[in-house]
Amino acid sequence: MAKAVMRKEWYEVVSPELFGNDVVAQTPAEEPELLNGRTVKVNLKDLMPTSKKYYMDVYLQVTDVDGSKAKTRVAGHDTAREYISKMVGRRSNRMDYVGDVTTKDDVTVRVKIVGTTIRKTKSAKISRLRKRIDELVESAAAEHTFNEFMEAIFQDELQQSIRNDVKEIYPLRDLEIRKTEIQ
Repeated sequence: MAKAVMRKEWYEVVSPELFGNDVVAQTPAEEPELLNGRTVKVNLKDLMPTSKKYYMDVYLQVTDVDGSKAKTRVAGHDTAREYISKMVGRRSNRMDYVGDVTTKDDVTVRVKIVGTTIRKTKSAKISRLRKRIDELVESAAAEHTFNEFMEAIFQDELQQSIRNDVKEIYPLRDLEIRKTEIQ
């Protein structure tokens, strides 16, 4: 084994309270201070076994080291490209939304949403959909703390409320919050 690896100690990466403070990974480091800011990618299915979102990865960022345990916070999430490409089919339109929203506890989050229509649609309707989605995401973020906002995304609550609200403008076949990033 390499000498550099032998000098390192292994630390357990602990998920945030949102996911039950479970150990989700292990990572080596020479000094505990070197772990701060390190990001670990974990599948949502591993963090929330009841979730049906097998295609979603959550990014956990180390914030504090306590002994051999590295505490984390949610730094964002990402959806598999294969799942997104499977959503978009023939004779339908893809609608993308990208916006920065601020939560109740002043965390700025970039939210990226993708949706598909049932049939080909006029661009004016897609623009109205995008504008309404912007209003809904901003109001949801303003009403919740960052952890509550992310939990609503992981539990599919935010997507369902958006889908139900915009069906008056034009019904969507699929809608997924494909990515979030802390700004």
